[in-house]
Amino acid sequence: MDNADFILLAATGLVLLAVAGAAATSRAGAPLLLVFLSLGMLAGVEGPGQIDFHAHDQAYLFGSLALALILFDGGLGTRLRGLRMVLRPALSLATLGILLTAGLTAVAAHFLFGLGWVESLLMGAIVSSTDAAAVLALIGNREMQARQRVVTTLEAESGFNDPVAVILVTACVQVLTTEGAANIALMAVSIIWALAAGAAVGWFGGRAIALVERRVHLPESLYPIFSVTAAVFLFALAQSISASGFLAAYLAGVSLRSVSAGPAKAATERFSDGLAWLSQIGLFLMLGLLVVPSHAAAVALPAIALALVLIFIARPVTVLLLLLPERFRMNERAFIAWMGLRGAVPIFLGSFPVIAGVENANLYFSTAFAVVLASLVIQGWTAGPVTRLFKVAPPRLAGSRRHAVRAFGIAAGGFVAMAAAMYIGAGILDQRGTVIEAETVGELRQALARSDLEAGIRVERLPGDWPDLPLEERRPLFTDLVLRLIAAENAQIREDRTALRRLIQWEAEGRVLSLSEQAEREQLARSYGGRYDDLDALLTRVDIIPPRLAVAQAALATGWGSSREAIERNALFGQAGGLDGFATLSLSTSDYAQLLNTHPDFSAFRAQRAEMRAGPGPIEAEGLAGTLGAYAADGPAYIQQVRAVLDSVPAD
Repeated sequence: MDNADFILLAATGLVLLAVAGAAATSRAGAPLLLVFLSLGMLAGVEGPGQIDFHAHDQAYLFGSLALALILFDGGLGTRLRGLRMVLRPALSLATLGILLTAGLTAVAAHFLFGLGWVESLLMGAIVSSTDAAAVLALIGNREMQARQRVVTTLEAESGFNDPVAVILVTACVQVLTTEGAANIALMAVSIIWALAAGAAVGWFGGRAIALVERRVHLPESLYPIFSVTAAVFLFALAQSISASGFLAAYLAGVSLRSVSAGPAKAATERFSDGLAWLSQIGLFLMLGLLVVPSHAAAVALPAIALALVLIFIARPVTVLLLLLPERFRMNERAFIAWMGLRGAVPIFLGSFPVIAGVENANLYFSTAFAVVLASLVIQGWTAGPVTRLFKVAPPRLAGSRRHAVRAFGIAAGGFVAMAAAMYIGAGILDQRGTVIEAETVGELRQALARSDLEAGIRVERLPGDWPDLPLEERRPLFTDLVLRLIAAENAQIREDRTALRRLIQWEAEGRVLSLSEQAEREQLARSYGGRYDDLDALLTRVDIIPPRLAVAQAALATGWGSSREAIERNALFGQAGGLDGFATLSLSTSDYAQLLNTHPDFSAFRAQRAEMRAGPGPIEAEGLAGTLGAYAADGPAYIQQVRAVLDSVPAD
């Protein structure tokens, strides 16, 4: 099969699957855009489809076109009178609202991701914009029949707010790539120009389209083709003069609707509606293909936390403040705050750092995807019931309360499932390799005898008959067990260290990292508590724990494995491990290694180990024991105890 034929087959097959998926999930109230995005992910490089699509520049071009068509169709559905009534609040939300949302989200990003303030503002700006595709898709849903004034405000906001977000993201990217300060005055002028020029191009362009339709006689089927093509032309014209093409496309639709009449109007609206649906399907399928789920999973916890801050704090605070002077009831303000959906635009804006070559660009793109996913699940799934909860929709027949409860339950379940999947995918519940569950001491001896000393072993818990073991037998067996446990941990650390040294070499060679390589670098920095931009410092954290040192500390903490903490809570090194301890002995060992490699109290341990690494000799337990005073309340006494136990532990 020719490559072109395969591409055509795959593309049309995905669209057909998207339509079928929308029909299959409609009864569950799933947001259609979430269905399309999920199908794209399944077809992507980490899904069954195995389609490797990573052309961010091409995706930006196609996505811009799709958004322009969606916004033009949204404009065709907006009454001019209704737009005039909400113009001031919509503009307020689209300008000051973007800045305030980006600022509040940036504060959260600073603490959640440990980013600098410029990087945090970039993160906030990327996710600050509501999405026209997501908002318009929900507004068109028969389940969400909110009052027209509220709907038009949301619609206009999503059409107006892109210029401010784009300019803010562009300014942050320029600062990060040129090391220059942003010109606030120039940014303000750029925002005003983008809004004013985009509005002028769209408004007068829409009037021009209507004029041509009245003056030029065309076959009825050509009117919609002419109108849509002209709208795309206006979008491109506005973009070429640094104005907002998205605003131009939206207002072109509004302007055309206000003066168009006759068969041309009906034909254009029908054609545009179908084309907008096709654009939405194609857009979110493409974004699903572009995203690598494992990259998003690597930043799952802070990304989901950022989404919750955005949904429950930043957006509500922004809306309630900016709509105070407007004639909206409190329930309408609350509904507008809830309906700040994120969709295609944040993922697009997340591509800006990738295209510009910003350091750690994968972090912004993957986080934007995770935020969009959370927004579609939480806000999109509950949109219909929320219209009735806040009483901004006409009353429904009996059974609506059950419908609302079911929708909220499905949304909550969907969010929990999504968070759990990303949590597990991030490796937080990491159980690399086979975990041995020995029921008896004899089975444990056999497992240890079969294991490789270098590769180590992962063990679930101490055997049930372990407490009956005499000290003279328990002591050597415990030593062997801890040696194997720490060996397994050190094997993973060596792999991470090799990967990090490879990244350091590539950085020295001036190589530009791919998104997958950036994700690997970000994950290493996050796992070992280091900085993404300081690989040499990170390398001092990514190093092995001397096996004999681990044995000595475990022996002191548990009395050679006889303590209740070791037997019942799998705590080998004196850690708490939560209410129920550790799930396995291997997780306790991982926690111990992470403590020494990341905690500020053990910076002297890491510095001494780095000196040993640079010297001619091995990394020795005796030389590092003196840096472990912070491990116990009485540091000097603890160090003496560790050294005393080391004398009885066989040499490596």
